[in-house]
Amino acid sequence: MDWLSPTRAVVRWSPLLAASALAAATLVLIRVLDRPMPSQTLIVAPAMMVVGAVCGLHDPGRDFVHALPVSAAQRLAHRLIVLVPPLVLALFAVRWLASSLFATLPPAPGWKALAAFGAVGVATCATLARRLGTRATDAAVSAMLVWLVCAVSRGLLDVGVDLDGVLMPWSRWPVAIASVAVFVTFVATTRGVEA
Repeated sequence: MDWLSPTRAVVRWSPLLAASALAAATLVLIRVLDRPMPSQTLIVAPAMMVVGAVCGLHDPGRDFVHALPVSAAQRLAHRLIVLVPPLVLALFAVRWLASSLFATLPPAPGWKALAAFGAVGVATCATLARRLGTRATDAAVSAMLVWLVCAVSRGLLDVGVDLDGVLMPWSRWPVAIASVAVFVTFVATTRGVEA
């Protein structure tokens, strides 16, 4: 467990903390304004918290430890072990706050959907790290934000086609998406020599 303190020290905590605080403040503001809870809020708030946790996967020491016998899979696993418990705690807190502030809540992505969305972010980071190095997390987070904006904007698009399966597959088929993402992460962190 000698890796725990250095890993905790280099993890980017501010994006997760900022997303959690913003989610809580948004819920309180909606309640203070006495408005009904919009369904997009319960999609965006937890998804942004997941994106904030993915920001924490940034590996600033990757270039330095790349030559050491510490695998990319092991470094990623260490960061996930440090990041996932605070993320789950923050998601529980926001869900509890929403249920205590509002009598009725619109449908929201479940735990499986959020896990699948996060798994896609982890897989994207692991895959891009082979080419982009330490910039991979920023690129993965940008892609996740674009994907989330498209998913939330799907109601504005009037194309006569159900876009939920295309824009939010992590919500419709969470187990399949998470399984593919875990496989991609495994392959990206264990196969071949990283660039």
